Amino acid sequence: MPRLKFSKSEIDRIPFSTTGQVDYWDTQTKGLGLRVGANTKTFMVKTDVKDATKTNGYRTVKKTLGRYGELTLDQARKELAGYDDKDKGFVPGKRLEIKRGIVTTNGSDVTLDDMLGAYFTEKRTSDGKTYKASTVKGYTRIINHHFQTWLPLTLADTAKLTPEIVIDRFRQVETNHGPYGARNAFVMLTAIINYALVKYPGVITTNPLNVLRLGKHMKKIQARGDRLDGNDFRTFREGIKKFNETIQDAYLVCLFHGMRSEEASGLRWEQVNLEKQTITIPDTKNRQTLHVPLCRQSLTILTRRLDQNPEGCEWVFPSIPTLLRHSTNKTGHVRLMAAALKLNTKLDITVHGLRRTFITTARRLKIFEDADRLTNHVDSSISGRHYDGTGVDDLRQPLQAIANEIERLMMHGVGAKVLHLPTAQGE
Repeated sequence: MPRLKFSKSEIDRIPFSTTGQVDYWDTQTKGLGLRVGANTKTFMVKTDVKDATKTNGYRTVKKTLGRYGELTLDQARKELAGYDDKDKGFVPGKRLEIKRGIVTTNGSDVTLDDMLGAYFTEKRTSDGKTYKASTVKGYTRIINHHFQTWLPLTLADTAKLTPEIVIDRFRQVETNHGPYGARNAFVMLTAIINYALVKYPGVITTNPLNVLRLGKHMKKIQARGDRLDGNDFRTFREGIKKFNETIQDAYLVCLFHGMRSEEASGLRWEQVNLEKQTITIPDTKNRQTLHVPLCRQSLTILTRRLDQNPEGCEWVFPSIPTLLRHSTNKTGHVRLMAAALKLNTKLDITVHGLRRTFITTARRLKIFEDADRLTNHVDSSISGRHYDGTGVDDLRQPLQAIANEIERLMMHGVGAKVLHLPTAQGE
């Protein structure tokens, strides 16, 4: 827990957290802390109170004072230490209130904001692992954006949210961000409150968001089915020519391998072995290592990128500063955006739709299990988990067959003869 002398300039310089929450403590005012999340900075007080049930006779209690920006540093210090009021006289500070036992224990002072941090630091995924940093960042951003006024609520106050309030907030989010955005945000918050039910059963016993599920207010979201079909392949190939060559190549690798957007755009040279003609991505969305061969089309693309990229660049598809927003990324690599792809191709296609295209093409060629392996879909069957000894070399032929068909459709369209393409033959 970092310690520093609080001042407005020091607090402004503290960066927002990229993983979970970080607590900073003031060296000038004892017990004054600042909890920094992904989008918020919140003042809090911490003090020790007597507790005969503890081994050392004390327990530590924390209480939120207010968010920085809504509460100044001077106001936070007054709230903690107390202050003189001409009408009320001396008003005890939060630290003294805690010492006197005004604040109860067993989670009664825990807020939704606290539970947001606890959910990702204490809970584990179904396979016992911690949540990925990107998952924590994404979920925290969504919760902070949609429920900023609810996060300071204690769990007891959260339980008092009426069905009318919950439904009204859901309709607001649905209007501004669509049914999927609303459902996504409220499902996340529901999971956080459900964790509070288990952790603090003496404070909160029901989840007020259940009214949305029981009342059928959340529409069932149909899975997207966009993919290239028929002459879309040729339209796609012509449309992506409007991008610079680096982004074109990234889209093509996405299509030839059925990669997820972040897997292709964030590909590093350390993950590519041109000599062995393989790609190895150690930490994918499902946390399973993706280890697949390169098709000849992608081998040609990556060889070209190696020759044309800036010397020493770690990214296979580095961002190129231009006036086009969709071509740059502060991480240093390109970003593949559905909006830009639709604009340039005039097709209703997302980046993930290219992954669906790869799998659909494979299945039309009667390639099933190998297509799952190539796209890192886990085979949870007994044979897949315990008996399958196939490796990357076993996937070369089916991958090349899929890539050849995709290239044929892009170059010659539906109904064309099966051609021996120069790229497919390694010429």
